Amino acid sequence: MDGLSLEQIRDQVLPILLVLLAGLIVLRFARKPIRALLQRVFERQVQPITGERLSAADVRKRVDTVETLAVSTLRLVVVVLVVVIVLAVLDLGPVIAAFGIVIAAFAFAGQDFVRDYLAGLVILLENQFYVGDVIQVGLVSGTVEDFTLRHTNLRDLNGTLHIVSNGEIRVASNQTRGYGGINLEIPVAYGTDVDRATAIIAEVGVALQADPEWADRVLEPPTALRVETLGDLGMSIKVTGKVRAGEQWNANGEVRRRILAAFAANDIDLPSRSLVAQDPDPAQGT
Repeated sequence: MDGLSLEQIRDQVLPILLVLLAGLIVLRFARKPIRALLQRVFERQVQPITGERLSAADVRKRVDTVETLAVSTLRLVVVVLVVVIVLAVLDLGPVIAAFGIVIAAFAFAGQDFVRDYLAGLVILLENQFYVGDVIQVGLVSGTVEDFTLRHTNLRDLNGTLHIVSNGEIRVASNQTRGYGGINLEIPVAYGTDVDRATAIIAEVGVALQADPEWADRVLEPPTALRVETLGDLGMSIKVTGKVRAGEQWNANGEVRRRILAAFAANDIDLPSRSLVAQDPDPAQGT
């Protein structure tokens, strides 16, 4: 077999090597500048107190999510471009045409895939949720463990991994955006002095906000809102408040614990055969 001529090396081998080298360089060094750029862009949206703008935690989660997608997309684009350029350098026009037809055929046959990718793009552009958020999608809930344009992976507290196609998501309830709510019903026995019970609950809320361990997590201390229900064995007092996003489940448990201790210290009786109402934990799943 005859060796390659200088003209072939100049016209084919060298361009192919340069294209491959350029692709490898881009794939090797693209992640850091992409992350730096995203960090700079999203940090402009930071707001110390939770509100409409992104918090620092939201920025970090969004950077992680978008960085993964950007690197994956860049990798796909680079590979496709390298393949097309190499085929063009080798002057394989019919192969390029066949390659395009195959891609078109896959796109036509995989309309569900296209729908999923478009839905994933909308989720990303509208900032509906990030990796690390706790969301509920239909009957499935949990922490977003992985997000791609194709699907969203949710892990519930049982350890079950739920893989949801983005095209199937119609309503996504984000439990960790902005702020979380303390929302409890505290049962007390009939005959309880309601004013005294609500005053004790208010004292518990003030003490919680003054606690150094909770001071930066409590946005509005829990307070008694109203008498909520009148049951067969007793009545319940609605308690509400606000904490930073993602802290509501720990805060609800801590408020329950403190109220139970305060009621016991002040001889406030609970209804017999009753338990403090449990608020649903969306990360638990079904």
